[in-house]
Amino acid sequence: MSHRIPSASLPTALAFALPFVAVLAVGPLARAALSDAVVAAFRGKIVLSRAAVAPGAADKDTIAKLKAAQLAEVVGTSTDDGEVWRFHYAAFLKKAGNVALKLRYVSGEQDRQQVAESVIPIPDVDSVVLTGDLTISERQGLERGKAYVLQLVNDKGDVVAKTSAIFK
Repeated sequence: MSHRIPSASLPTALAFALPFVAVLAVGPLARAALSDAVVAAFRGKIVLSRAAVAPGAADKDTIAKLKAAQLAEVVGTSTDDGEVWRFHYAAFLKKAGNVALKLRYVSGEQDRQQVAESVIPIPDVDSVVLTGDLTISERQGLERGKAYVLQLVNDKGDVVAKTSAIFK
């Protein structure tokens, strides 16, 4: 069995955007089918990267490319409004059928406070893989140099995928 990676459009992303959410666009996707083996290797995880990762010739190659692309640090850009971070995500959900998803940014410190969230568009509720591009800024609550746990949470409050990164 293979899993299609759905694509969302900018209007779809903006229709769900909250005032404090900066969804730039859900970017161009490597519109390829991912095998069960690739999905299983990353189930419950979010891969943050600089850009979309093209699938490899075989499952082993795709898994290696995704692991190599995973960012431990997301480097920001200074603007007049403060620091801004842009990244691509590939979320491998624990289960399909989610009708609403939010990406929560939780401080990696001992206090574990949620500091921001981004609404994630779901172009296909039956998919267990979602990809897109996000932008978030200091004005939304993130602090430069801090570590955050990124939790993809569904409408029931279940964490369906997560990762962590330092936002530099």
